[in-house]
Amino acid sequence: MTIINSVIQRSVGLGGANQHSDVLLVQKLLNAVPQAKGGPLPLLGVDGLCGPMTCGAIRRFQTANVGLADARIDVGRKTEQALLTLLSALGILKDLLGGLPGTNVSKVLPVRGKHSPIRRRFMTICKSLLPPPGTLTTGQNAGGASGTGCGELPGRVFAKVPVLFPNQKGAFRVLVPGAGTCYLTSPMTCWEQFAQAVDKQYSPARTWVPFTGNRPLPGDIYVLGKYEKPAYFQHVGIFVSAEGSDWMTADGGQGNGWQSGFVKRHFHSNGRIDGEFGNKAMLRGWVDLDILYSVAIAAFSANL
Repeated sequence: MTIINSVIQRSVGLGGANQHSDVLLVQKLLNAVPQAKGGPLPLLGVDGLCGPMTCGAIRRFQTANVGLADARIDVGRKTEQALLTLLSALGILKDLLGGLPGTNVSKVLPVRGKHSPIRRRFMTICKSLLPPPGTLTTGQNAGGASGTGCGELPGRVFAKVPVLFPNQKGAFRVLVPGAGTCYLTSPMTCWEQFAQAVDKQYSPARTWVPFTGNRPLPGDIYVLGKYEKPAYFQHVGIFVSAEGSDWMTADGGQGNGWQSGFVKRHFHSNGRIDGEFGNKAMLRGWVDLDILYSVAIAAFSANL
């Protein structure tokens, strides 16, 4: 049976993205929680607007079921999982999701969040392709690299997942303005433009996530802009961890020499992040791996 651990696209609550459709769904789900189990008192107005009442209801639910009460529900994390688990145990989750306009429970991702199968698979492949943290391979084809420097790594990982290749029927392809037809396995630096093209073609997908103070998850494909001119591309790689201020990424094509490996980066709340070899850069955003997988799932030859 499908296990649902996430139904929202972005965070809801205090300091969250508070996308209207997500807030609407959270309000409806919270209202279905019995008051004795942390449900809102009084019931929330289901209007898609996240104000003090909704934040307070989230905090009340967290206090009763999670422990940590920060008044925010993050995608696939403890609060959302606790909410969905409780409603599932009550036998009402499927009806709640199926009864919301535009929501089809059969199309909800089996698992989303930090420990989703596609993210676990991505991290396993990165560890198999790259040297251990603290070391870098060097050479024109370090670790099997080919094509564009840093931009070849995400495609190399997708090839190992595996996905259907360009010459196979059903391969996932997107026409990217200025870059032509691109595939999941393409060696490319235009991952931001690729994700934006996916979102346009598969609306209302939200594959591209611009940095607005939010945090990525392992496996998300990140894009850095130049520190002085953030609109200009500097680097692309894969997030391994993004907790606290010391992050780790998986990278190919570092600097001059095609160095590949795991890189520690210091992150600042304004989006500044250590670039290649400590050079300053700005985090433009990332490709949400879970959303990309949900859109391109037919191209994956194995069921994760």
